Amino acid sequence: MNTDPTSLFSLAPKRLQWLATRQNVVSENIANANISGYRAQGVQSFASYLEDTGRSQGLQEAEVVEAKVLSGATMTGNNVNLEEQLVEANSASGQFQMAASLYRKAHEMVYAVAGRR
Repeated sequence: MNTDPTSLFSLAPKRLQWLATRQNVVSENIANANISGYRAQGVQSFASYLEDTGRSQGLQEAEVVEAKVLSGATMTGNNVNLEEQLVEANSASGQFQMAASLYRKAHEMVYAVAGRR
């Protein structure tokens, strides 16, 4: 278990980068929903992404992996479920908005403490 203190200012950009990658993957899944043989993609978990970025310098994109889908493939071999992907897109959007808002509020708090507004 990692007991190092984590700063909001180091964690928030990583969360935003991971969510941006997740949103890109979901949009590719939706765009390829009618392509025969296309397999839905997903991204690695945020916890494993944090471990990977902890070992390297700077931000990097999350690893793209094959998605675990609830339904099976169609007769064309495509396993993209549009309903699942829309839920994922909505979830990623909401999480991105929340993370960006927290990041912005933390910056505003630092500016207020520093006497700037």
